Order: sequence, then C-alpha cells, then structure tokens
Amino acid sequence: MRRALSLLLGLACALGLALALPAAASAHDVLQATDPGDGATVATLPASVNLTFSEPPLAMGTQVIVTGPAGTVSEGVTSIDGGVVRQAISATAPGGDYTVTYRVTADDGHPVTGSFAFYAAHGRDGSPARRGPTPRAEPASAQDTGSSALFVPIMLTIVGATMLLAITGFIVLRTRTDDED
Repeated sequence: MRRALSLLLGLACALGLALALPAAASAHDVLQATDPGDGATVATLPASVNLTFSEPPLAMGTQVIVTGPAGTVSEGVTSIDGGVVRQAISATAPGGDYTVTYRVTADDGHPVTGSFAFYAAHGRDGSPARRGPTPRAEPASAQDTGSSALFVPIMLTIVGATMLLAITGFIVLRTRTDDED
C-alpha cells in the first residue's frame, strides 16, 4: 500500500511539472488590438496610433514607428498606459497608406515585434490621400526573434522532462529500498 501511494504521489508531481512548465514558458505578451485596425480605412488620420497588449509592456526598449507617404511621422515619445502603447502622429502628416512597426519589451523581458498597415483618406493636415507605395520602417534594434523566442520554451521543456525523470526515478528507488527493509 505504501509503495502504491508513493508511486501515485510521484506521478502526480511529475504530471504537475509536465503541465506547468511549458505553459509558463509560453506566457508571452500578445498584441490584442490596434487602433486603427490592421487593414482599416479611416476618413482622417488619427492624432495617434494605439496598440493594446495582453500585459503591460516595459518602457525600456519600447518603440513605435509610424511611416506614411511623407516618411516617418511619429512624433514625441511613445507612452504606455497599462497595456496600451500610444504613439503620437505629426499634425502635418498627409493622407495615404501607413505602416506601423513596433517593438515592445514584454514584462518577462522578451521582445514582441510586428507591424500593421492602414489607409487614411485625409491627412491630419486636411490633405486628400494619393495611393502609392509606402516605405516600411524597421525598429532601430530589430532582430530575428523567431528562433530565439523558441529557445526558452524548449529549454524549460527539456529541464522539466529531466526533473520529471529524476523525481520518478528517485521515488521508484526509494519505494524499492523501503520494500526491502
């Protein structure tokens, strides 16, 4: 009976670790919404773009670049209010196609990057838009985070599996020793 109880306890601990570690490793900040929305058409270019994240990002490393027909029209410092990141747009920005490129630092220290686009029929200066190609801007310190973003979850899964095997082995050996006494 004692052996079965120890084995059951060990399996419960192992299952808990196996379920908890990968879930914790993949809990990254996620972009939930943008204003204007990706692919949206707005009548007049807004005074700012807003990006809403699932968790409040850190101010360090946060950068939002708004690029349109006149080039970069971001104005002032990017502000953070809870999970909302706001970037002001120049009052002289014309209408047209716009691309917003962002890089924020999640509360766990990982970078979250991306971009979205929208179209403004009229600029903040009242000018009508002329459709045409819009240059895309990249954040100053942008880097390929595809493979590095997977490193932490993979390593935590390996460590979790190793701990699972070690705990299970320890419990099995301990129950064998207890049965021999």
